[in-house]
Amino acid sequence: MEIYAEIIVKIHNLRVEHPFTYRVPASMEITVGSRVIVPFGPRKLEGYCVNVHDESVLEDRSGIKDIIKLLDEQPVLTKELVALAEWGSQYYLCQRIDFLEAMVPTAGRTPKGLRAKKAKTAILTLAGKGAQPKGVKQILALQLLRQNSSLTLAKLASAGVSSATVNSLAKKGWLEIHEAMVRRDPLANTIVEEQTSLSLTAAQQKALDYINHEEEQKPVLLYGVTGSGKTEVYLQAIAKRLDGDLSSIVLVPEIALTPQMTERFVSRFGDQVAVLHSRLSAGERYDEWCRVANGDARVVIGARSAVFAPVQKLGLIILDEEHESTYKQEEAPRYHARELALWRARWHGATVILGSATPSLESYHQAENSIYQLITLPERIAMRPLPPVQVVDMRQELKDGHKSIFSRPLLAALQETIETGQQAILFLNRRGYATFVLCRECGHVMRCPACNVSLKYHSSITKLRCHYCDHSEEYPTKCPACGGRYIRHFGTGTQKVEEELLKKFPDIRAVRLDADTTTKKGDHQRILTAFKRQEADVLVGTQMIAKGLDYPNVTLVGVITADTAINLPDFRAGERTFQLLTQVAGRAGRGSLGGHVVVQTYTPEHYAIVAAKTHDYVAFYNEEIQSRRELGYPPFGVLIRLLVSGKDEGQVVDSCSFVASVFDPEIDLLGPSPCPIEKVRDRFRWQIVVRGKTVARGKTVAPLVRAVKAAAAEFRASPLSGSVRLSLDVEPQHLL
Repeated sequence: MEIYAEIIVKIHNLRVEHPFTYRVPASMEITVGSRVIVPFGPRKLEGYCVNVHDESVLEDRSGIKDIIKLLDEQPVLTKELVALAEWGSQYYLCQRIDFLEAMVPTAGRTPKGLRAKKAKTAILTLAGKGAQPKGVKQILALQLLRQNSSLTLAKLASAGVSSATVNSLAKKGWLEIHEAMVRRDPLANTIVEEQTSLSLTAAQQKALDYINHEEEQKPVLLYGVTGSGKTEVYLQAIAKRLDGDLSSIVLVPEIALTPQMTERFVSRFGDQVAVLHSRLSAGERYDEWCRVANGDARVVIGARSAVFAPVQKLGLIILDEEHESTYKQEEAPRYHARELALWRARWHGATVILGSATPSLESYHQAENSIYQLITLPERIAMRPLPPVQVVDMRQELKDGHKSIFSRPLLAALQETIETGQQAILFLNRRGYATFVLCRECGHVMRCPACNVSLKYHSSITKLRCHYCDHSEEYPTKCPACGGRYIRHFGTGTQKVEEELLKKFPDIRAVRLDADTTTKKGDHQRILTAFKRQEADVLVGTQMIAKGLDYPNVTLVGVITADTAINLPDFRAGERTFQLLTQVAGRAGRGSLGGHVVVQTYTPEHYAIVAAKTHDYVAFYNEEIQSRRELGYPPFGVLIRLLVSGKDEGQVVDSCSFVASVFDPEIDLLGPSPCPIEKVRDRFRWQIVVRGKTVARGKTVAPLVRAVKAAAAEFRASPLSGSVRLSLDVEPQHLL
């Protein structure tokens, strides 16, 4: 009986995506999730098998072609992940191939396929044929092999043992040389001390009891103040799953958080931990992927894409800092890791924990409506107090003649911290040296030619740079608009904070953590490890340092300006501000030394800053939720964003107007209107936001999705679609 496979081919611009049928050659073994090469017209394309069946389901077998090649040693995707791709493509209005590609390790996105690394390896036999090892090198080789049982010839060579020495020992029968698989281990240089479970507070124990023992439980929203011990609850919940032969996935919002989280988990679970994130090499990512798929690693830690880990027996998924917008993918497929985690949990009958000191409004609202189970950790470990927050009105500082980027209270606090041998964190969510460069004669601001945003000045390279498309140009000596020579940069970035800090305190040791200082693999870990070892007094950084870091010697946190996000034209601006301030404030006072926070702002009366001053999430939530209810924004409304972009502004405007015109009149539309950031990468941007109401027991996306899908199909069939790009974003995290 002939076997046939349904294949999703790797074409991203098919108007109607569906699987194509191919015959499986008798010599080939294919399962759902296999990656193949198939003929497609005159071309040979990659594809993914989404179903296998015999000829009985086919009405006509004529014209069906054979699969050309099976690409990988084992299927790259499980049946569950293939099903998730189908669901995700419908929910997020994208193509199935977008999801399938996103699920595969980077090395698997090339026609070469996925392969394990093999190398010549010496294996100790201790079956010498009477000939004793001679010389220092032979004795060294045997000592190394006694410690490790097997080593690659490359490892032995790095220890000073040549291949001639190894071959000589092989002839004497002391060892054998084989081709063996070699693990590319991203944790090879991670040194940790083994740790056992810590004793729990009453609140932690209550949370763990519910997570471990409640049958048919809801997703758990673990709302715990900073320093309340959420991670220990995670660790003990994972240990319980491991005892039951179940695996766990732990998601963190930033790659910068992965090393510190990994150290804690490896110290508890050892080799059972696998790491998955985009900073790994292709080989490391593939090997970790295989360890997870084979069941050798049962605790997976990683950023957003680790939600696709090919875990077979899944018992628990944790989203740490669940409120973070980085859990939403900005490019197709535009998924939110939380929704995918909930889907996978339903498939496996697993538990989902959403952990945060500042839950998203949507999650907290779900808990209020009993869709999630709310569990609180209201106090820090050992009853340590939350750090007091001093809000400094920078308007008054300026009136008093103090023009430094550091207020007088912050300078005094820094002085005291340094004198007592303690550490400080300075936070500013803006990298670079200056935020814009201006001609003082005519007022012209230097802008990116492709993005219509101001260029940022980076003093380390003396260039202006765009943070959207990475365009860079020399610092101007004269104004391109009027020819004037009075050019000056204004505003403050992390680079300038670091420079001004060293001017004020020349003897301190400062390190900076932002996108400019972490361009190479391992930079995050190197900088944070140095700070952890107290090789630096002050850590300056962007949002990378605002969460997850736990250093007992940090007694001061300074927020250079709390206003960077608060005035953005986006409905989440207040929420983002409160979350950032509360999270970064939580880095202080996590040890017995205590701590305090200084927040500098030009809007001290804003409710987000007032609530952050007292670490009062509920007060902020009550204020913000009222505004969302009045405006019909999430969690009271479901949004889908239709973004039209193109190089000709007139065509973009016409296309956006056409899209709006094809919706039924009863559909609630916001726009069409230009995006707040009107031009990015030389493409003009207009948008329409489709808004629907939620129902009593949660959101209903399906009716809105059907309306948007129909409108998008009508537009893509029109002549206008040839000159612009239409992007669909279900439940966007911002409208910029």
